[in-house]
Amino acid sequence: MRIKKVIVLFAAICMVLTVGIMPLVASAAKPFPKMIAVGTGPVGGGFNMLTVGISKYWKKDLGITVNMVPAVLKHNLVRFGEGRLDVMLSASGWYNGGYEGRKEMGFEKPVRSLRAMFHIYSNPYYFIALKKSGLRTIADMKGKRYGGGPNKAVWGILVGHKLEANGVKYFDNRKMSIANFRDMCQMLGDGTVDACVTMFEGLVPQPPAHKLMQEKELVALEWDPAVLEQFKNDTFGPAVIKKELLSFLERDHHCWEGGMAVFIARDNIDEDFVYALTKSFHKNLNKLAAENPYWKYPVKYPEVLPFDGGIPYHPGAIRYWKEVGRWTR
Repeated sequence: MRIKKVIVLFAAICMVLTVGIMPLVASAAKPFPKMIAVGTGPVGGGFNMLTVGISKYWKKDLGITVNMVPAVLKHNLVRFGEGRLDVMLSASGWYNGGYEGRKEMGFEKPVRSLRAMFHIYSNPYYFIALKKSGLRTIADMKGKRYGGGPNKAVWGILVGHKLEANGVKYFDNRKMSIANFRDMCQMLGDGTVDACVTMFEGLVPQPPAHKLMQEKELVALEWDPAVLEQFKNDTFGPAVIKKELLSFLERDHHCWEGGMAVFIARDNIDEDFVYALTKSFHKNLNKLAAENPYWKYPVKYPEVLPFDGGIPYHPGAIRYWKEVGRWTR
């Protein structure tokens, strides 16, 4: 009788152990990579900081090492299309340009391997002026000196045609200055220019604009609604900065999207792996937000996470967002 009890107990133990081991065996048959190449923005920039932050959680949760490849977005999109990157952090305007193969943006052929995992924050650009200048609209910039962006070729794509449609010269304008964002804000503050373009990163203004708004009273210049309508389907289409996010706004500000920040995976990456990357990110989002204010945007506005930016989502990401009830289309 005692021997039968021992046999039954041993069989029960074996069944429990088998059930516990089965998931490990299944995952071992299809192991995740130990290292991935992730394209990010230039060193010191916001995209680079975001990738540094998420890398440590992917290492902790999935045991993978992230090999960061910093570069301007266009260059990394080309690398991505060549299969030299597994994942990258991009912006919606640029990934649409790459996906469509827009030659005017520097893409010789379409990058069709792009698959979205999750979006992080809106990155709108807008024009500011000193309140005392009397400028209130984009049209008021006509004939004035202004800062038109850090790179004329890039910002011609972003804003040039929109300004021209709003009555302000861009492409043949000696009163328009090209400079980095810090220098443009300095020039606005000291009166060298009457207005300049700046960007809003998630929930916070760029550091140069934030510094200037502590020193001077600013206004955001209003676009003609007809121009917003004219370019509503542009790669860098209309965006809104909510009133509560910028202290000198009197109402929600309608401007232009510089690029919705998004992590992208290649289309041929394993579905379970992309699911795991997406889940790790979402599980650690509150910790990431405590470390970097850029991550706070999807905490405040979680609807941005599965944002439809114009490229397909990876099946692994779709599976996760459906699982947590965020996928609505």
